Amino acid sequence: MNIEIEIKVRVANLDSAREIIRKIGTFVKQVNQVDTYFVPKDNDYFALERVVEFLRIREQEGKDEVAYHKVIGLDTAEEHSQEFESTISNPEIMKGIFSKIGMIERFVVRKQREYYECGDFEVVLDTVDDLGEFIEVEVIAKNREEFTKESCHDFLTKNGIGFRENIIYGYPELLKLKEQGKFE
Repeated sequence: MNIEIEIKVRVANLDSAREIIRKIGTFVKQVNQVDTYFVPKDNDYFALERVVEFLRIREQEGKDEVAYHKVIGLDTAEEHSQEFESTISNPEIMKGIFSKIGMIERFVVRKQREYYECGDFEVVLDTVDDLGEFIEVEVIAKNREEFTKESCHDFLTKNGIGFRENIIYGYPELLKLKEQGKFE
């Protein structure tokens, strides 16, 4: 299990943010990902306004995986996610297993990601189909207990990386809001 402390912001100009990140960080990799989210037939995780758990299959060249995440301390300074993740050799078989045990495919998120290491933080620049451009800042420091989501915001501010808004929702939640006409 991993513990994740991160924020997601929508950027006004991803190219400008990329220029700054390239000056202060080290490029790691660029990948395309397809994330398929599943829910139990009797418990739609996405029916709540704020999703606190999800089950996902991520397809990415060289590293397909299944993951279950659960948010702890929602809307507090100590908010973080417990993450249970494992690589899988065949996403289609895993999707078939989920279907056979009654899991329902709920959302598919397609994105292009660029990863950068910036000291105590991993910065990910995302271009998400049907949603737009975002930056995720995650604490990767060994002494994580000294960091909060506010530390991630401070990283952006101190480095002059502008953003339009803080996003408290995950990409599947944003797709749901877009379907409802509540996100542009």
